[in-house]
Amino acid sequence: MSVNPTQVQVLKRETLADRVLAQLRRQILSGALPPGQRLPSEQDLGLAFGVGRTTIREALGGLIASGLAHRQRNRLLVTEHALVGDEDVHYATLAARISVHDVYEVRKLFEVRAAELAAEHWTAGDLAGVRAFLDEMRTADVEQFHQADVSFHLALVRLSSNPILIESFERSRDLFFRLPNYWRVFTQPPRRARRRDAVHRAKFQQYERIVRAIQARDPQAAGQAMFEHLTEVQRDLIEHLEQPEVASVGAAL
Repeated sequence: MSVNPTQVQVLKRETLADRVLAQLRRQILSGALPPGQRLPSEQDLGLAFGVGRTTIREALGGLIASGLAHRQRNRLLVTEHALVGDEDVHYATLAARISVHDVYEVRKLFEVRAAELAAEHWTAGDLAGVRAFLDEMRTADVEQFHQADVSFHLALVRLSSNPILIESFERSRDLFFRLPNYWRVFTQPPRRARRRDAVHRAKFQQYERIVRAIQARDPQAAGQAMFEHLTEVQRDLIEHLEQPEVASVGAAL
């Protein structure tokens, strides 16, 4: 049986430099190497990873090319977010530079307060729409769960009845849910599916707790439930970013 050459998928061979780059990128995206921090010297990195300087230089070149690091005099620093001026803002570039910590620090500012306000302002029929998204999460389809998950968060923010908060959150939707590199540069191996399902069940239970607190018109409990949910997801995502095999977009919202 002959094989059409055009049907053959060429696999890229991973080099030592690729592996070092992946490890450094995980540490930056997870926040373990914060913006502005000086990276260790080539010699120290070589000793840490057990590779030569040529390999380290190639990996560092990849960090610079992706915008995650920059040279300042003779030092190599993790890129400061402030270096992106208003006139130079491009969402794809910004997304490459933000960490898990950055995203969840801001999401907590928005969503904890939104949950508190939702408990104060919801009216008849409001919660029915929110619960409809919960029902859509009763699925084994990863993409469908992901879409319902995002819709659930957006619906809760809208229940706050604060137009400034709603507008600001919705304008940041891509940065929160789609563009950050850690959503898509890592893929989920099939054998992680069982753990993914467990994560989805845990999130569903947390969402039920948030909705119950809102329905009870208990702002403090609603805000606390949202804070704990976002903190747990943040912790889980960082844990996976720091492992050799990391979570996929479907498991990391």
